[in-house]
Amino acid sequence: MTDQMSTNKTTNVVRTFPKESSEVAKGVAILCMLFYHLFSNAQDNRIMEVNFSPLPENFFLMLAKFGNICVSVFVFLTAYGISTGLFAKTELTLKDAYKSSLKRAGKLFLNFILVFVIVNLLWFRYFDYASLYGPGKQGILAFLADALSLSQFFGTPTLNMTWWYMSVAYTLVFLVPLMAYLCKKTGYPFIAVAFLIPFLFPMQNDISRYFFVMAFGITAAYGNWFEKIINSKIPIGVRAVLEIAFLVFSVFARENEFVHANLLYLADAFFAFGIILFAGDILAFIPGVRHVFSFLGHYSMNMYFTHTFFYLILYRDYIFRFRYAAVTFLLLVAVSLLFSVAIDLIRKLLVFLAGKISRKKQAPEARS
Repeated sequence: MTDQMSTNKTTNVVRTFPKESSEVAKGVAILCMLFYHLFSNAQDNRIMEVNFSPLPENFFLMLAKFGNICVSVFVFLTAYGISTGLFAKTELTLKDAYKSSLKRAGKLFLNFILVFVIVNLLWFRYFDYASLYGPGKQGILAFLADALSLSQFFGTPTLNMTWWYMSVAYTLVFLVPLMAYLCKKTGYPFIAVAFLIPFLFPMQNDISRYFFVMAFGITAAYGNWFEKIINSKIPIGVRAVLEIAFLVFSVFARENEFVHANLLYLADAFFAFGIILFAGDILAFIPGVRHVFSFLGHYSMNMYFTHTFFYLILYRDYIFRFRYAAVTFLLLVAVSLLFSVAIDLIRKLLVFLAGKISRKKQAPEARS
């Protein structure tokens, strides 16, 4: 990637926080998620005979559990990305803020339903739908709720436990515009109010858990924090050391018993910010490394929605067959990525065919 740059009147080169930086951060996040799901349970590691040498077990488990930060990174990036576009508008109204919300929600749903259909067509013979969803009309309604990515909203059974995130994703799409609008009107006091809201108003657990992370992402977009840091007078080498040190601190601090039990909703906002900053300030400007993480980030959502079928639901013994943690991890990354690429190719083919059919329908009208 060629660094996106702009030049001001004093001819100082300004490094921006390009879109690919977000893709790189997503790549880091999805790797964290896979590592977390594979190895964060000590009992499962013993059952599957995971060999995590040369790392001691306690440190290995700490790294694996830290991988749970992945959801906060995704939430932060979504809030930051939506807000950045909204704050670019000179005058932001609520109507402007919500112009693209339905389009974003539709895109989310179409991506999910494609995954749902492919998974069920490919593996239907392995699923016991009656036992999972229930018999009769109840089962049909539960199946439809799952297909519509609404099982978390309704509290109905789901084919894949990681699909719960769709409820958070939809909430972000419709809540972030309102919060961004309020942030632009009030400025930095917005973050203090946002901190208090989950304590003052009842919220669904998943939303209250990530509410401050979302608000922090919006505030970071409002203040252009990433751009200010990467264009600060602090030399890049010093920043890299500081950012790495903060990541190391984050691993140990997040797994502190008190922090984990009482402050995770707050601490994760800062830890996610640190990961995204490191991804955008350092990794996104290293050729090769940038491309690998960006590639993973591009397919991260499909990997998120499908990796559970490989490591847990259908092919668990195969994924863990080599015992060595590094091999198991790389195998899950490879299989999930290849499957996600295949899904994306199917999506592109369907879009192409839909466009072709649409043009054919329009052709007679044009001739008339």
